[in-house]
Amino acid sequence: MDLKVFIATRESVCAECGEQLGHHAWITLVEGKGALCLSCADMDHLVFLPSGDAALTRRAGKYSTLSAVVLKWSRARKRYERQGLLVEEAALQRAEQECLADEEVRARRRERETERRAEWDQEYIRPFA
Repeated sequence: MDLKVFIATRESVCAECGEQLGHHAWITLVEGKGALCLSCADMDHLVFLPSGDAALTRRAGKYSTLSAVVLKWSRARKRYERQGLLVEEAALQRAEQECLADEEVRARRRERETERRAEWDQEYIRPFA
């Protein structure tokens, strides 16, 4: 089961320690208890990895024994949107090292895929335009 951490959209209070968490607090919801701060949920040692680098996120999630998806409510879209991942710091460092090690390989693959898509566009899309 994926753990979820929510960025609160209103004032919150931790159900365990009673701390006023305020607006935009990072909370986790526990069935039967309610909202818990990250300290009470034993997730305060995790570091935030923002969305944007798929390879880094995938690897950090794989190496972290404990991870949680960070979600924020979008009023415009009326749904929760993923903001990033909370992972262990050692897992993030290992993932960053791996990403640096194979950066050239991934760049060459992206170039090949860009060329392949451009050829495909010319062959299949342009004749109909």
